[in-house]
Amino acid sequence: MRLTNLLAGVMCAALAAPVFAGNVAVADSQAAILATNVAKKTFEKLNADMKPQRDRLEQLRKDIAVIEEKFQKNASVMSDKDKRDLQKQAEGKINEFKGLADAVQKRANETQQEMLKVLIPKTEVVVEDLRKAGNYDIIIEKKNVIFATPEVDLTQKITDKLNAMK
Repeated sequence: MRLTNLLAGVMCAALAAPVFAGNVAVADSQAAILATNVAKKTFEKLNADMKPQRDRLEQLRKDIAVIEEKFQKNASVMSDKDKRDLQKQAEGKINEFKGLADAVQKRANETQQEMLKVLIPKTEVVVEDLRKAGNYDIIIEKKNVIFATPEVDLTQKITDKLNAMK
């Protein structure tokens, strides 16, 4: 009986140990990176560079809506040839829209990946520096935590240190 109680006590202690892990902090690494001056400038430049493509996408969206509306209003009185012509026109605009949208998305993804190639290694250095300076045993990604007090959130400190780096 004593052995059973002793084993039960040891098991409870072993299960509770992670709860008392020591000095713990949280951080939202994605938010920290996206809040940096580098990220903001990267996305501002991307938005400026891609403005003509976004404007063209908006124009294509409007053109497609006009064609759809025209087809809905006039389909009953249109000849088969006119319907086919309108359908071809719509398909051409839709194909252009899809191609341009894919190109814009690809460019945005490439730009983000290039930025992350620079910022992720710097973020790892900053997090390690903060871990050492704060004597943290564990730093957990904030999205994996149900609750943490604001005092243990290192997100802003990470952003500030990344902004201070050259």
